[in-house]
Amino acid sequence: MASEAPTSGARTNNLPLVRVVDDEESIQALFQSLAPVGGFEVVSYRTARSFLDRVENDDRPGCLVLDLMLGDSTGIDVLKEMAARHDPLPVVFMSGLACVSQAVVALKLGSLDFVEKPFDIQTMLAAIRRAIDCDIAQRSAEKELARLQRNFARLTARETEVMDLIVQGCANKEVAARLDLSPKTIEVHRANVMRKTEAASLAELVRMHVAVRTGAERTELVPTH
Repeated sequence: MASEAPTSGARTNNLPLVRVVDDEESIQALFQSLAPVGGFEVVSYRTARSFLDRVENDDRPGCLVLDLMLGDSTGIDVLKEMAARHDPLPVVFMSGLACVSQAVVALKLGSLDFVEKPFDIQTMLAAIRRAIDCDIAQRSAEKELARLQRNFARLTARETEVMDLIVQGCANKEVAARLDLSPKTIEVHRANVMRKTEAASLAELVRMHVAVRTGAERTELVPTH
């Protein structure tokens, strides 16, 4: 019987975790055999619902390998639900009945690759590696954003006002005039901004400011439940 949990019981290592959703036991067995070659672990799901209702608590980098035709649903439906949930797990979509329209829909819904069955082993391994690398990069970006947000949260309300004007290109004298403060006071606030944000230059502060503001806007778009 196909496994609904990683066949390797070693969850203490740092190998990436590849989730495979396919109702064919032969395909699931194939991915289990690919795991040692690819340097990852595999957890298999036979149905769309068992994957979507997963309760695994594993935060290792990884990806999802998803079949188009499943016993209880379709891979397209799974991708739609993942998109609705803002599930960031990178997806490699596969199908034995591939057509251009399905590939386009899958890619628009967030799939990174579309691989036709029967697939070449090296092609699939390369697709999985790209997806894992994407997940690692995404996690790294999220950690960096969290660090920047913590640093920006250290700023006082006045320091935030000064920073916002500085990144808009205002000189100290202009900032002072707008906030009705002395240039000397602005210099002090500016130094505090650079120290608290850990920005090494004005250019870096601008980059950080854009990253934090963009991250906040994205968070506002995610519904809270």
